[in-house]
Amino acid sequence: MKKCLALLVCVLLCAGSAFAAEPPIRIGAMYALTGANAAIGTNILRGIDFAVKMINASGGVNGRMLEVVRGDTEGDAAKARSVAEKLVTQDKVDALLGCHQSTLTNIAAQVCDANEIPMVTAISTVDNLSENGYEYFFRMCPMNSVYVRGMFDYLRDQAKATGHEVKTIAIFADNSNIGQEIIRCAEIFAPEYGMKIVAKIEYQGGQPDMSSEVLALKNANADAVIAESYINDATLLMRTLQEQNYQPPILVAKANGYTDPTFLQNNQGISNGVASAVEWNPDLTKGQDINKAFKEEYGVDMNGHSAESFTATWILKTAFETAGSSEGPKVKDALMKMDIVEKFPDGPEIILPYSRIKFENHEFAGKQHYNNNVYASIAISQVQDGVYKTVWPLEYAGAKIVYPAQYK
Repeated sequence: MKKCLALLVCVLLCAGSAFAAEPPIRIGAMYALTGANAAIGTNILRGIDFAVKMINASGGVNGRMLEVVRGDTEGDAAKARSVAEKLVTQDKVDALLGCHQSTLTNIAAQVCDANEIPMVTAISTVDNLSENGYEYFFRMCPMNSVYVRGMFDYLRDQAKATGHEVKTIAIFADNSNIGQEIIRCAEIFAPEYGMKIVAKIEYQGGQPDMSSEVLALKNANADAVIAESYINDATLLMRTLQEQNYQPPILVAKANGYTDPTFLQNNQGISNGVASAVEWNPDLTKGQDINKAFKEEYGVDMNGHSAESFTATWILKTAFETAGSSEGPKVKDALMKMDIVEKFPDGPEIILPYSRIKFENHEFAGKQHYNNNVYASIAISQVQDGVYKTVWPLEYAGAKIVYPAQYK
């Protein structure tokens, strides 16, 4: 009888503890987990999962655990609204991370704003996302215009290292929103850097042949090519360059397809010398310990997307902690007041190629932008010996710039 009574007391105490425990804070993660963009979405989620595991292992947020709730967009804009609405209204997430494609991100931001759910995008870069005045939408990553300015900075600074000044530029971009924005930004920045755009070559994304476009690129004979492509188009460009025996001395890309997990695999032996904007790279001098632990967990290095989603998760953790609540308006206010320098409170250093995170309103090219991380910036990596090596900014570089590109 005594043993039974003791057991009953134990059960009641355990049940009481379970009922007293606070519910987890739920973070929605809205990315393509199936379909053509699944490799990118899965990689992004690894960064989120890794951060959540790290945070929960150290006690969570004011004693509350974080829980990730996945939403599969399949990379399809038609599905984005229903996925976002399910996460917000049925799954009752307290905040949202997403998306990879800017069109989908804008749809999710509308849903979050209407329901007072804070949303942070770690990946989406199209400038006009932050022109809409959403109160609950925050962009951690650089805008496209920041990427393009960084690419022009690289073209200017590489001359100091290689002795080859860039005076003429050709732009190679698709006719999508993001491709057109690359062209627009290049037209803004080129005069400022004393460079002339001699060709603007546009193509239809997904087209089966690029022979005429690459011939036009070859005839332009520019000192440098600025490229913007998704993975299939980036692969087709590299193969067409090889077929036409054209080797632009500098090809610098705005990430996307050129940093896709399959780009190097698809283009072995024909991509050495290609440079790309990156948000993080394994040889960057920051985040080495984090990447070591990440690689032990997943068997692969972090890349820019997983490093950014890892960082965005820590941003939400800090906002929840500062707010002392998971209520949307309070978390939103905490994000608006956030100013993180060098490292997160009781957390890791900022592993990206900048050292401050602060969301502010600002103006660019006559447009007002809201809640952008104004200190976000990029690095440039170059394919050398079949792997990406960071070559700019020089203070974070793990290798020297190779000029001209060899495409071997």
